[in-house]
Amino acid sequence: MITLQISLAPSDYPHAVHLLTHQIKVFEKQVDEILLTYDTHKSKGHFSNNWELNIDKMWDFLVDFSKSNIKIRLIKIDYSKSKNREISQRYFSRNNIPAKDWRGGPFYTYFFGINEAKNDYVFHIDSDLFFGGMSKNWLEQALKLYNDDKQILFINPLAGPPKADGELIGQIYSKYKNKPFYFAFKSMSTRLFLVNKERLVNFKLDNIRTRNIVHFLKAIFRGNPPFKLPEEILSSKLESNQMLRVDFKGDEPGLWSLHPPYRTSGFYDNLPEIINRIELNDFPESQKGFYDIVDEFVDWTEAKSKLKM
Repeated sequence: MITLQISLAPSDYPHAVHLLTHQIKVFEKQVDEILLTYDTHKSKGHFSNNWELNIDKMWDFLVDFSKSNIKIRLIKIDYSKSKNREISQRYFSRNNIPAKDWRGGPFYTYFFGINEAKNDYVFHIDSDLFFGGMSKNWLEQALKLYNDDKQILFINPLAGPPKADGELIGQIYSKYKNKPFYFAFKSMSTRLFLVNKERLVNFKLDNIRTRNIVHFLKAIFRGNPPFKLPEEILSSKLESNQMLRVDFKGDEPGLWSLHPPYRTSGFYDNLPEIINRIELNDFPESQKGFYDIVDEFVDWTEAKSKLKM
């Protein structure tokens, strides 16, 4: 029994109106529950872009969208002290955790989503992810692998479409049991992960305050909690307990994810076409083996020119 859990916030509205349909199309027949969690806790920084503009519009969209599939359960994230304490005691060595990390990015939302899922197996994805390969049984294969190897804590689809030589670009990894398109990592990303709740609670999370003086000062200056990113905390726990994250393609046609590194007007305008091309495995050769959408696929000139200013 698996829950697909998708985290959403008001700032996600421009892409969610297109990507939610795509994401559920990929996974709806592989899961028993689709949990949409909606964040109404505004942070400081770019994570809250257009928050007020979209907060009601996004909620209305999600309420209407949820009626399209009986597996969907839509909830607003509960930031009450009692719920925070429940989650903190279950997954952490403390009685409360922050709403956000030092950047103003989500912290509490990840653990709330895992905790509120009805099933022990939770497949979390961020709202801006695309999926190609379109495997209809990848999650079934992932559960078998998870249960066969107690050293695994997280499992993901491939990050980027498969490269002919079986390698990845820009990642630190080893081959998992020398199997083609199976990769082992000592770190994880909160963009997406399949986890078993009961396996996760065996590793109480600690040392969550940032010790990086630059991050600490930026947090104080911006008014954010001085805490590490969740993926940094979870990655440290992986390594200290000699656990693994495994990414694998699965049986043909396999499954892989792509992430947009920027947000531009052109990107939003072309989202339906981008989704269609990814579902059809229509992408440039330079995209193979890489997790972020490359320039040859989407024109990122607008975003990169702003970075130079």
